[in-house]
Amino acid sequence: MKIFITSNENQLIGAKVAKNCIVRRSKYSEEDVQIILESSVPQLSHLFSKPYLRKGRMMTFDKNDMQSFTLLRFYIPELMSYQGRALVMDPDIFLIRDGLEQLEKFNFDSSPIYARKGLQKNSWGSSVLLLSCNSLKHWSLKSFIEGLHQGHIDYDDLINLRLEKSVAPLETKWNEFDDIKQDTVLLHTTEKLTQPWRTGLKLNSSISPLFKFIPRAPIYKIFGRDLTIGREHPNPEISKFFFSELSNCVEDNIISIDEIDSAIENKFLRQDLKDKLKSF
Repeated sequence: MKIFITSNENQLIGAKVAKNCIVRRSKYSEEDVQIILESSVPQLSHLFSKPYLRKGRMMTFDKNDMQSFTLLRFYIPELMSYQGRALVMDPDIFLIRDGLEQLEKFNFDSSPIYARKGLQKNSWGSSVLLLSCNSLKHWSLKSFIEGLHQGHIDYDDLINLRLEKSVAPLETKWNEFDDIKQDTVLLHTTEKLTQPWRTGLKLNSSISPLFKFIPRAPIYKIFGRDLTIGREHPNPEISKFFFSELSNCVEDNIISIDEIDSAIENKFLRQDLKDKLKSF
């Protein structure tokens, strides 16, 4: 099984932490785990600053959006020459405990795709995908991008796997949203406003409107909730876990202080991050 972490420059520090968590806690080596950056996949640039269909309306694809890498999930079978088994993850997902090798025993009799059920009706959480690449020859990043740009494919349907004939369910422990439970294997810090490394930063990502057309942020601000500025994670254990893992990466020269300084300057990391690291 090959493991892929998809990312952009905005989320690269998180991706490196995620990779190190896997290498430190499982049987998989550095060669088994690959970070795929959007900048390394030229096809994706064909959508930058161009219109695409999302939730029923045409929007402009923002290269600077912190989630601009998400379409890379659909590139992995092609990258694998449509052969073998792949685990695909977002850069904000971290291995809490060993157990990934269990995924090698999952069969694909009912579907070539495993994902956890989403929070919305008829949706799947595609941020963690276990794929049988042999059976996904219809996944073509170029075709998906053309369909999005021409308005034939809705991003919301694509990312929630509604276009697939079948999806097999993953237990939530393989993609646990902002919680660490007794059986959690992969922790997903999915709430963009409370990711531990983004406290105090302006959110550079789209916020889904209410009822598809009412702007959400101004309404929430009336009631004292700012949906544009990152805040501390409500679970201190999750913040502690992340900063401890980041500290390990710095100590082992996986992430340099220069990289951290650059990410802070570019507002990819919270401004007081180096002070946070002093506690670990």
